[in-house]
Amino acid sequence: MKKIVLLALIIICAIAIIHAFFLPWAKASASVTKVAKTLADSATGGILENTPFAGKFVRAFNKTTEKIMNLGDVEIKTAVSGYDIPTLVNKKSSHIAISIASVVLKDAKDLDKKSMLVYLLPLLALVCIGLAVIGLKSNIAVIAMAILSGTIGIGGLHNLMTVDLSNLAVKISIEQGLWQTMYGYLLICVLSIIWVVLDILEGRKKT
Repeated sequence: MKKIVLLALIIICAIAIIHAFFLPWAKASASVTKVAKTLADSATGGILENTPFAGKFVRAFNKTTEKIMNLGDVEIKTAVSGYDIPTLVNKKSSHIAISIASVVLKDAKDLDKKSMLVYLLPLLALVCIGLAVIGLKSNIAVIAMAILSGTIGIGGLHNLMTVDLSNLAVKISIEQGLWQTMYGYLLICVLSIIWVVLDILEGRKKT
């Protein structure tokens, strides 16, 4: 009976992971005035510094930002889900998708190819369900599930909690979908460990 309850909880976690794949993983927001200031700073630096063009450019931007501030600053927002990331990374059309993919995969090298690995997250949730079903008869499958889910959950959460997104020109925040994915795998790992421990304790009682 205990195994059936644990199996049900693991299935719920796996469904939550699959659902999270289509939820926002990350959201980017940028202040119009901040973007304008960044562009103005870029224009006045380097080879354009102290040129007539730089002065005209800055004056034009100052007028624009003053008008925006009089109306109340405008914030531009966009979000991407796990499902969107590989496509956007391969098209190189989304700074936020590239940033989050590099966070999840921990390496920007060959990111266009590696981004396809994101699709494995919902598929491996289904694998966990299969291992849990097999686990009703074999503890080896449960141990394999614990290792698989623990590697993803612990590794993913470590990456998310240690990454520094504050230096990016566009403000990026990690959203529910990605947190739900990693905590879902972590919970599957915890449930797997509980499963194995309970099975060992039951085996000792029988002997």
